[in-house]
Amino acid sequence: MTLAASAALTASAFAADLYIPEQPFIPTSPASSWSGAYVGVHVGYGFGEAIDIDNDGYTWDMSGLIAGAQAGVNYQMDGIVLGLEADIAWTGVNGPYLFNGALDDEDYVASISWMSTLRGRVGVDLDGYLVYGTAGVAIAGLFIDYFDDDSAETHVGFAVGAGVEKMITETISLKAEYLYANFGAVDHYDQDYPLSFDVHTVKAGLNFHF
Repeated sequence: MTLAASAALTASAFAADLYIPEQPFIPTSPASSWSGAYVGVHVGYGFGEAIDIDNDGYTWDMSGLIAGAQAGVNYQMDGIVLGLEADIAWTGVNGPYLFNGALDDEDYVASISWMSTLRGRVGVDLDGYLVYGTAGVAIAGLFIDYFDDDSAETHVGFAVGAGVEKMITETISLKAEYLYANFGAVDHYDQDYPLSFDVHTVKAGLNFHF
C-alpha cells in the first residue's frame, strides 16, 4: 500500500513538472492606418500645350521637368481612405511658338513658371497599397517670353488624376501620380490677347507621415 501511494505521489509530482501554464492572450496589432497628416516632396515630368485663341492653329508645345512639395491629411474608414492634399511645383515646362505643329518662331516661348493644386482624394487600401483618384482646383503662372516683350499672368483651372501609394516604413511612403490640369483663358500683354493651356504631369513622390 505504501509503495503504491509513493508511486502515485511520484507520478503526480512528475505530471506537475510537465504542466505548461496557458499563455495570456495578447491581441495582435491592427493593420497600419493611412489616417493622419503628412508632408513630402516630388519630382516628375510635364507636357502640354498653350493655345493662342485668336489665331487658329498657333500654339506652344511645352514640356520639361517639375519639382515641388506637398502636404495633406487622410482619414481611413475600414478600407476606404478620404483625403485632402495641397501641392506646389516649380517647373521647367516650356516650348516655342508653332503653327499647325511646325516651328514658327523659336524665340517666342511660353513657360509654366509654377503650378499649385488643392485636391480631394478618395482611395482604397489594397493590402497596404493606397490606390486613389483625385480632383480639385489648379492655379498656375504662364510666362510668355518674346525678346524684351514679356507677359506673366496667373491662370485658374481644374486638375484630375489618379495615383498609387505604398508605406515602406511606419512613417514613410512612396507614391506615383498622374494629373491632368486645364486652365482657362486669360488676357496677356494687358490687352485682348487671350491664352489658355493644359498640362499633363507624371510624378514620383516621398511622404513623411505623422
